[in-house]
Amino acid sequence: MIKKILAGLGIDSAKVNFEINNDVVELGGTVSGKVYVSGGAVDQVITEITVALEVSSRYKAGDEIRHVHQEIASGVVASQLMVKANSPEIIIPLEFELPYNIPVSAPYTKYQFRTNLDIPNAVDIKDIDEITIRPNRYVQCLLDAIGLLGFRSKAESGSFNGKFQQFEYVPTKLLKGKLDELEVSFEAQEDRINIMIQIDKKVKGFFASTIDDLDLDERHVTFCLSKDQLRSPERTSEILAEIILQEYEKI
Repeated sequence: MIKKILAGLGIDSAKVNFEINNDVVELGGTVSGKVYVSGGAVDQVITEITVALEVSSRYKAGDEIRHVHQEIASGVVASQLMVKANSPEIIIPLEFELPYNIPVSAPYTKYQFRTNLDIPNAVDIKDIDEITIRPNRYVQCLLDAIGLLGFRSKAESGSFNGKFQQFEYVPTKLLKGKLDELEVSFEAQEDRINIMIQIDKKVKGFFASTIDDLDLDERHVTFCLSKDQLRSPERTSEILAEIILQEYEKI
């Protein structure tokens, strides 16, 4: 009886461990590994074993710092599993294909896998494993092209607000002294990247604050780059420079 009570509290209960083979993976890539389940001091029935990919980030909303924790995807890897007391480990192979259109890891944007054992009348057992999601070659080409134009990342660059990830840059070459900043958001797909750029023009003079408050110094543009346009940072930077300069002239 005491063993059952302790197991219900999570002491000497069944345990789970998700061992990831590749904890650094690109957008659209596949994470593989094994889920290990070991028995505790008493027999237990596990209703479900679930694995969820979660993202956490912080972002600025005006003068306020807000935090977001969001589940990207989840799945059931086993259900109605009987685990005998002190039984050998049960091993469940697992492959998880990442979406393309999710944020990449950044200083304030982090990922983790949460593996959960759902046990009736007992404390759920969890295992947390961090993972890093990198840009794939086409997203990296876009980011490198922005760098080639002389745009330098700001400290908060790469923050995710639960809907989109925003990269913030200050100009050091192209339009230096003419822009306050360049903000870039994108949605990667298998065959293209959908991009939204906000161009913030630097304004001076008596009406500068009014222009800024009314967002009259901003220009938003959306466009799409295909894989063929993302073959090299040099070529991509030429395309971006043309778009940015054209839109700047419209402010």
